[in-house]
Amino acid sequence: MPYLISLVQSAYASSAPITEPSAIPSKWAFWPFNSGVTGDWETSLATYAFSFVILAAICLFLRLLYGPKGIWRDKEMDREAEELRRREHAHLDAELRSGRISKQLYELKKRSIDR
Repeated sequence: MPYLISLVQSAYASSAPITEPSAIPSKWAFWPFNSGVTGDWETSLATYAFSFVILAAICLFLRLLYGPKGIWRDKEMDREAEELRRREHAHLDAELRSGRISKQLYELKKRSIDR
């Protein structure tokens, strides 16, 4: 213990500046979520960018799992959508045959249904 005390006293007695990386305070010490007291625009921008990247990764991951053709997507949802699409096509074909809509409007509506 006396050795440790003499070591600390000799360190404080020297006039050399402390240059260890851990001893120099840094604005990036609490990154990515700084304390909000000493942060400037760079740390705030980095915090927002980091948060955006994390949220975007979560959204893409969920889209891959549950989105169209996703591996955990309920197949019943796809079946209902296909059935609705077939009914809309039949209604659109009937309107074209009866002459209520033009061929151009038919093609436009057909493309919007198929999306």
